[in-house]
Amino acid sequence: MINDVIVVGGGASGLMAAIAARKAGASDVIVLEKNTTFGKKLLATGNGKCNFTNLTLDGSCYHSDDIDRTMEIIKNFDQAALLEFMGSLGIGIEYRDGWCYPRSMSAVSVQQAIVSCARRLGIGLKGGKKVLDVKKSGGTFRVEVDGYTYVSKSVVLACGGFADPKSGSTGEGLWILNHSGIRIKKPLPALVPLVIKNNPLKKASGVRIDAEVTLIVDDQEISRESGNLQITDYGISGIPVFQISSEALRALDQKKSVKVRLNFFPDYPPNAVRSLLEQSVSNASENLLPSDPGRLLLMGLLPEKLAEVISGMTSSQKFSIEDVDPVSMANFAEKYMTDLVLEVSGSRGFENAQTTSGGVYFDELDENLSLKQIPHLYVCGEEVDVDGVCGGYNLQWAFSSGYTAGRAAGSL
Repeated sequence: MINDVIVVGGGASGLMAAIAARKAGASDVIVLEKNTTFGKKLLATGNGKCNFTNLTLDGSCYHSDDIDRTMEIIKNFDQAALLEFMGSLGIGIEYRDGWCYPRSMSAVSVQQAIVSCARRLGIGLKGGKKVLDVKKSGGTFRVEVDGYTYVSKSVVLACGGFADPKSGSTGEGLWILNHSGIRIKKPLPALVPLVIKNNPLKKASGVRIDAEVTLIVDDQEISRESGNLQITDYGISGIPVFQISSEALRALDQKKSVKVRLNFFPDYPPNAVRSLLEQSVSNASENLLPSDPGRLLLMGLLPEKLAEVISGMTSSQKFSIEDVDPVSMANFAEKYMTDLVLEVSGSRGFENAQTTSGGVYFDELDENLSLKQIPHLYVCGEEVDVDGVCGGYNLQWAFSSGYTAGRAAGSL
């Protein structure tokens, strides 16, 4: 039997591709998924709450070798279209500062609704099918699975990247494409915690604090993010770290110097921070027990473990309060509390990443995400060199690119 469309990968992008192909007129559409559960990775998005798009959507939200092409694909199925699609499945929308979630705040409801929609359309969902290779022979494709070969007029590769391999994302699609001579930007982890060289904050592990995180590459400020920072034994984590991780790791891979600057007072202008510190240190030195350690001077300003680490950097913990000069203490504290520069040495890897940076270059693809070298073989989702910041942007890309590829494949 020759199928109209075979989709390899049953995640968000693959399921959308199959639905779009069926609605575009393809009669025989099947999805081959290595897991027995379809949309498995979807279940973990947004900490299980499924932040699937964002009301603020522009090119600054993405990293890619071609941002203009990225946004053109997204316009084919933008956030308004995605919200309408979710509504058609009976999913109410919860808006939180522009971040869009299902009203249930549960990824399970989204996953089950999309799978149900695919089944209702008559799409064949075949789980436990690990694809080993895809080859074009004449006018059709041969999709090899253990012990069986499927044949199709067109194929959509939606296997995902390398992020979160325990979900089944192990890069088979990119491996197949690479061995077919397709140019691929080196895949790297994105939306991932960063490792700090000789981490001076190690003893403050477990502290969560609002902070501003600035990415510095070869002594040039590249980007700046604010939010809840998590200090760990290996380095730093949290949304502001995830937001800069793609650029940071790409720069590291290019052998560049990568640092971050931490500011634990992101809502204060510089002069206000200094005034606050001087006054706080002065008051504490006058009213606390003179024989107490100097680190107590910072404990009204920072979480205890972080205050101890910062005071250790300023050497104040070696003295009692009566020995600390308020102005000198403020000078040191201001530097380490608003301008703490740390060297990035790596990340926590694909095992702890939410998405993949890198993938097929846009110049290998036409406007419908079909490979120019292999017509009617489409790619979408993490297969393409597109990764977004936190906020629903990666799922929006998954749905938009899946829709674009599937619609074209189903129209043949």
